[in-house]
Parts: sequence; C-alpha cells; structure tokens
Amino acid sequence: MPVTVMKRGNYAAAIALLSVLVAVVMVATSGCLKESAVAVTGINVGAEKITGSQVTLNVTTDVENTYGVSAGVTRVQLKVYDTETGLVVVDETGDAGLLGVRGAGSISQTIVLPRKGSYRLESTVYENNQRKGRGEITIYNLERLTPDNQEPGLLISDIDFLVKGVNAGKVGIQTDIYFTNENPAANGPFDVEVKAKEADAHLLADKQRTRVELIRPEATTIASVTLSVPDQYNYVFEVLIWKNDAIVKRGEGLVQLRPGTVMSTNTQFVTKKIETSKFVTDITQPSVVSLPQPYTTARTPGFTGLLAIIALGSLAVVYIIRRQKP
Repeated sequence: MPVTVMKRGNYAAAIALLSVLVAVVMVATSGCLKESAVAVTGINVGAEKITGSQVTLNVTTDVENTYGVSAGVTRVQLKVYDTETGLVVVDETGDAGLLGVRGAGSISQTIVLPRKGSYRLESTVYENNQRKGRGEITIYNLERLTPDNQEPGLLISDIDFLVKGVNAGKVGIQTDIYFTNENPAANGPFDVEVKAKEADAHLLADKQRTRVELIRPEATTIASVTLSVPDQYNYVFEVLIWKNDAIVKRGEGLVQLRPGTVMSTNTQFVTKKIETSKFVTDITQPSVVSLPQPYTTARTPGFTGLLAIIALGSLAVVYIIRRQKP
C-alpha cells in the first residue's frame, strides 16, 4: 500500500492554514463561548381525553438557548398547582435534549387532572442541575370542557324555579329544566340530578334525581324535581347530567330567598326579607269557581193544584152572584 509523505513545505502550509481557521472560528464565536442562557419560550396545552371526572392534557414546553453555548442536557420540570388550595397536584420532569449554540427544543408531557376547578402550570428549565428559566400558564374551569362521550346538540336552554309550599321554615322549590336537542338524531336517555347548595357556605341543602328517556330531534322537553330547603337563605342550584355513570353536562341557577344590596358606596350592606309564602304556586285546596246556574222551572208538588181549586171556586162565586142580580 503506497504511503504519501508530506513534504516539509506542505506541512508548514497546512499548519498555517489550520491556524488561520482556528483564528477565524475564535473570531466568529467570540462572546459565544460563555455560559448559556436557556429560557422557556412557550407553553401549549391541549386536551387529549375528556371523561366525566377527568381530563388528560398534553403540555408542550418550548425552550431555547438565547446566548452562549449549551453544554449539557436540558431538563424541564413541570409542576401543576391547584389555584384554590395552592397544593401541587402534578410534578413531572423530562429531557428536552442538547441545545448547543442558539439551539431550540421542546418536550411534551401528559398529565391527568380532575375535570373541575382551575390550575396553574409552571415549567422550569434546568441545565447541568442549574436553574435557567421558568414559564407558567393558568387553565380555568375544566368542568366546562365537553366530555368525549357526550351526545352533541344537548342544551340546557332555560331553568325555572317555582315555590310549591312553605312549612315550618322549609321551602319546597320546583326546578324545571328545559332541555333542547339540536342534534338531527334523538337524544337520551340520561339522568338529571339537581343539588341545592347554600351560596356562601356551599352546604348541601337537598338533592333529587329524575330521568329523561328521549328527546326528539329539534325538540324541547322539561324535566322537573322538587327540593326542600331552609327558608331565608341564598342557594346555587346545580344541574348535573349523568350518562353511563359519568357527568356529561352541567348547568346552574341562583335562588335568592334573602338577597342583599349595598345602599351606597362604602356604606352598609342591607339584606331584604322575602315573603316566600307569597310565591307559592301549588294551592293545597282546589280553587272554587262560581259558574252561572241554569234557571229551574221545577214546582212544589200539590201547590199548583190548590191554586187552581181556589181560582175555580172564585170564578164559580162570581158567576152565581151575576145570575142572582135582576
């Protein structure tokens, strides 16, 4: 096998060329060989699966090295906080790869949350166990997400509340829920649960269920339940639609049996007492309706006969008197 021997002049030229290339690289990268500056540039959240009780979310965190050279694997820690309690409900970590010089990357993480409430998602990026940057996003009212198993077109178009009776400080309130089927196919069957919660303490006062068998296309049906609650409180009436052991739709309405108002700015808050009994729509005794009575011609037996005899006798007397006159 032939061996190429580089001449002394060529070797010196190669060394010189290599030196020039190194100098060029150093000039081109001057200031870039410093410590990296990795930041979270975006957080995207998408729903993968929605059931009656849970939501499966795909969280994608975008990261970028904006300055210097990234010399290690970039790791992203995702924490999810319940906005009401502040507690951590999810804590996951994954790799976003080696970013290098002004490189960018991303990582997708799947999390499962209850289908209710609001949550704050916080992504923190680390490199060589050093914290580099952080980003966050808040998602609200997961209960408003439509479950995958819900039949389309079912709407709660209206809710009415009727006072059915007041007795010993308890009020019977009938809740009429109007369901409209905007789907071209029939909708149902499903169960309807209505819960009455005190507006401030959220204590459950009563709950009842009923069932809707079928709603024809483009039709509206009414489902009614009656709840018994203590008088002189304000309530949130929550409507839950159950299908196949899952909550597929929600709605709510307010019933204020003791509303309040602010009389003027920065002054006192005044409550109003509602005379609930005046709104009772279910009358325990049927209303009496006066109808015109037909005129009767019935006669008392024997009374008309006596009058006839008297009349005939009078005529006979008059006739006899006239005959006796000259």
